[in-house]
Amino acid sequence: MKVSCRLGLCLILFSHIALAGPAQSGRSIIFPSLNKQPKLEEEVLTVYGAVNHRVISPLFKAYQEAYSNVAIHYTESNTRHLYEQFLSEPNNRPDVMLSPAMDLQFKLANDGYALAYDSPELGRVPKDSHWRSELFGFTYEPIVTAINTDILAREALPQSREQLLNLIRSKNHLLDEKIGLFDIQQSGLGYLAWAYDGQQSRSYGRLLEAFGTHQAQLYTDTASMLDGLLKGQIFIAYNLVGAYSYQWTQKYSWIKTIMPTDYTTIIMRTAFIPRDAQQPTLAKRFIDLLLSPEGQHILANQSALTPISAKVKGPFSRDELNKLPHGIFRPIPLGLELLIQTDDAKKRLIYSEWRDAIQPELKRKK
Repeated sequence: MKVSCRLGLCLILFSHIALAGPAQSGRSIIFPSLNKQPKLEEEVLTVYGAVNHRVISPLFKAYQEAYSNVAIHYTESNTRHLYEQFLSEPNNRPDVMLSPAMDLQFKLANDGYALAYDSPELGRVPKDSHWRSELFGFTYEPIVTAINTDILAREALPQSREQLLNLIRSKNHLLDEKIGLFDIQQSGLGYLAWAYDGQQSRSYGRLLEAFGTHQAQLYTDTASMLDGLLKGQIFIAYNLVGAYSYQWTQKYSWIKTIMPTDYTTIIMRTAFIPRDAQQPTLAKRFIDLLLSPEGQHILANQSALTPISAKVKGPFSRDELNKLPHGIFRPIPLGLELLIQTDDAKKRLIYSEWRDAIQPELKRKK
């Protein structure tokens, strides 16, 4: 079926898919097999993911249409919890790990937890979207800022980080406790995006100071932050995943999503197969689907996640993303440099300056 709608209209049409991020502490969903042949033995594919189950379900459906005897047991949680659960439960690991926390995924793969798989679909996706046939990027997603425009009055919507700072200064105490951020100590994706800001943004230090001065509110998941934005509990949400925020924007006209014009960070959701996966064959088939033209087409047309392939067409494709106002796209590289973010000394430094600015009361308690 031909899809002709543009991104804005289709975001409205697909807004029923999911207007929230993954559950914070874990939620299990069973997708029953489509098996109608009693003699065909049922198998179970176990997937851990930091993506809402309604967003990923079109891919699960396509997989089960190809392998009707497979049930899918999906555990949905936030990025930090998935990582910690993976390490703390060695006897209960999934067949596939999905997460946008690229640094945590890379560390697990580099530490030997990933099964190498030379998927026949690798030639169909960009060379820089996979690493050593162990870690596979399958989406291309902007990190954005969202604003409840009730705070603007007659002022223009800020388009860059510098303009955002100017807005915060002009509103001053009206924004006390009205700015929302990911708690970088609880959210793996939040930490990654903030650490990358530290490398790329000239306004990093001033943003940190402004967020601290105005007692920014901390969140562990996208859903809570967007809900707070909707209800006026906060007026600015910084460093959100674009897929969820744009859906919110289309549903509620007073919520606006911005890809900062100074630069727009791009993250990839990545997947790997654990070495001790119980169903490695089923897992390999799922990786093949993720990277295949069919899987990438599903992302571009049904999931609201922008696919990694620039060749597929659809309302959520990279072509449509490029048509929206944005800055220079700066993808976080999928390579050894990610290990810098997971280095203990580096993390302690980032956490320390974060706590000193955002949570000074923790410093006083020590």
